[in-house]
Amino acid sequence: MLSQRLTEVAAAAIALSSAVTSAADESNTCLLYLAESTIPNAGLGMFTGVPVKEDHLLGRVGDAAFATVDQDWHISPATGTLSKHSGDYHWPLTNYDWNAPDIGMDDEAEDVSVTVTGFGAAPNCHFSLLNVDEHAATYDAAGLDRYTSPGAGAITPWWNRTSTALRDIAAGSELYVDYGPSWFTSRDGHFQLVPLASSYEKALEFLKAYGKMLVGTDSPDDLVKDKMMIGDEVQKDLWDIIKTHPYVSRVRQALPETHKDGIRAIKAGDIMTVEVENSIRSLEYLEEHGKCVDNIVPQQSTIPHAGRGAFATRFIPKGGLVAPAPLVHIADKSKANMYAETKGPTGNIIRDEEKVVHKQIILNYCFGHPNSTLLLFPYSSNVVYINHHSTEYNAKVRWTNDFDFYHHKDWLEKSVDFLEDQWTAGLMLEYVATRDIQPGEEVFIDYGEEWQKAWDEHVKKWEPTSKESDYNNLTWWTEKRETGNGDPITAYDLNNDQDIPIRTWAEQQTNPYPHSLKFRCYANTNHDAAYLFTPKTTPVYRRPFDEDVDMAMDDEEYHMADCQVRERYERGEDDSY
Repeated sequence: MLSQRLTEVAAAAIALSSAVTSAADESNTCLLYLAESTIPNAGLGMFTGVPVKEDHLLGRVGDAAFATVDQDWHISPATGTLSKHSGDYHWPLTNYDWNAPDIGMDDEAEDVSVTVTGFGAAPNCHFSLLNVDEHAATYDAAGLDRYTSPGAGAITPWWNRTSTALRDIAAGSELYVDYGPSWFTSRDGHFQLVPLASSYEKALEFLKAYGKMLVGTDSPDDLVKDKMMIGDEVQKDLWDIIKTHPYVSRVRQALPETHKDGIRAIKAGDIMTVEVENSIRSLEYLEEHGKCVDNIVPQQSTIPHAGRGAFATRFIPKGGLVAPAPLVHIADKSKANMYAETKGPTGNIIRDEEKVVHKQIILNYCFGHPNSTLLLFPYSSNVVYINHHSTEYNAKVRWTNDFDFYHHKDWLEKSVDFLEDQWTAGLMLEYVATRDIQPGEEVFIDYGEEWQKAWDEHVKKWEPTSKESDYNNLTWWTEKRETGNGDPITAYDLNNDQDIPIRTWAEQQTNPYPHSLKFRCYANTNHDAAYLFTPKTTPVYRRPFDEDVDMAMDDEEYHMADCQVRERYERGEDDSY
């Protein structure tokens, strides 16, 4: 019923806005904007510049995704375990991270958190108005591999995490993604109590009782001035008391902001009607006060070994906006360090604090300075694809001179210690054209001499990885295989394509799988069940399964254990093992 009602309201809004958008040149119309959210005090919001039908793509392409792997382990000392989710160390990207399984990236490491730009970071969540459906990212290294390119490993191979419309969306509508209730309930200390879906149902019950108090009847039609039992000014004062009472609750937060909207909600029979109307900004407002975020899209870069680049979707005049870039600040860049392993005092594996062997991949997409610990990660759509060119650059970055509701200019004069105490984003850059940029032209900025020097040194020292020294057996993943469609075999393929035979232990002695692939079998941990129908003389063997393994299967009394295929044989049309 909730979904049906919201669809009806959205359809009506689209009908009202169609006259505005029908005359627009669709090829040149901005599809997505950043502007001030319609949710009070919520900062940035993302808005659609055109009507979007249910299930249709929002924007032109999906967003980039970045895996941060085993970070707590790399940060924790030998004497204990630190957690970014508990705020043990400063990593504000936690507020923008997604569960790895939702993005299709849970096999990247033991502990994976995923940062997604664009729709993964910019939209707000409004549980009564959710209108965006998000999907998994795609793995594609843009033609870079460790056998032929020094650029391999420098880019995220995860991209095109698409977002589609959950229902028909009117032009000018704010776009809302589902953070999940736990995102808010775990942050009650940082945010006001944000209403959940159930909060709106209880708020509507309150409104009905409030309406009855005003007129003495249950009929919304009686909510007219000459039937009110108290005057307008008293009603407004009473509503102010309700909305500003020191006792904050999620239900109170779900009530409309103004008394006028409260009456409208009572008459409409739901709060949603009012919320939908209030969440739409005019296209004139977005054009004047918003920033277009679809001026660039990713394609294969013209720079060798760079992977993808950002290309203009329309003409951008000199001085014009290429893209806005709201920033997440990271006060201490050492939190992106990845360390070698060593044995701890109790024989456990801990980090070797003397050996930094890698950096988290997201570091390659941050702004920084060699004399500062501060990193700035731009999270709007597609800006991470803007590559470097020291001489042919056609854009530059500068601090935004507006968006005061989000960009805290006073922070620019603050210390890094101050920023370390800030857990929400509050700075914004913008990319602007240094000359006219034509449609289809790649956009470049100058990363600076330090970056160019580091890249040149890397290329000079780089050597292609040999098959013999390749621990992860990457050749196996990058070469085309004879698997029906010619694509590389992955764990996903083996789990989902039953036509691919699984090699037996004997076959793997001469034709092994890569080291990064592991076979696990579902095993019944309620082992006594295996002996229910056997003679009482049968000895019972109890297995010491780890109860922490695969907790998601607990309800089915199953766990996963390492295993090998000893024999494969045909049973009908399928292979059995």
